[in-house]
Amino acid sequence: MEDGALVYPFFMARGWFTTAVLPKRLAGFSYRMAIPFGLDPHLPALAAQDIRGRILANGARNLTTPPRLLLAAHGSARGPKAAEATEDFAAHLQKALPEVSVLVGYVEQAPFLSTAAQDLPENSLCLPFFAQTGDHVRDDIPSALATADFRGTTLPVLGANPNVPRLVAHALQTALEHPH
Repeated sequence: MEDGALVYPFFMARGWFTTAVLPKRLAGFSYRMAIPFGLDPHLPALAAQDIRGRILANGARNLTTPPRLLLAAHGSARGPKAAEATEDFAAHLQKALPEVSVLVGYVEQAPFLSTAAQDLPENSLCLPFFAQTGDHVRDDIPSALATADFRGTTLPVLGANPNVPRLVAHALQTALEHPH
């Protein structure tokens, strides 16, 4: 890495990894850290557009119950940053989707995903609030949803949205044009 590089953390929060692990790994380099992916102010609108399209596509299923969106997130026993990022995203997403009830469940803290997913209607969607598909998404989320007998649709991780590369490019361009 060259000194002066711009580092883009493809993570959901400014948590333990981005504030402790990553700086330790980059020790000795001069760099600027961009805002993490999950904190991008344009991310809720991008997600809302995709979710609205999926709700319309599922429109024939169970129209008697308003759609619910379960945000499946990491959470953390180490500190509040992961939950704060999730709650902020959920609040912005709720504003963008007033017709949808947005709920949050966590893998590593209360309210746990297995509890939050209980008794949700069949037309519910579960959006993993993750940048990538790792062990939590492959193992923990499906296990928690199975425990809750979740009958809705689980979407791909937020980082897999086809518009994410454009969002990342915009974030990088903005960070380069407006250095702090």
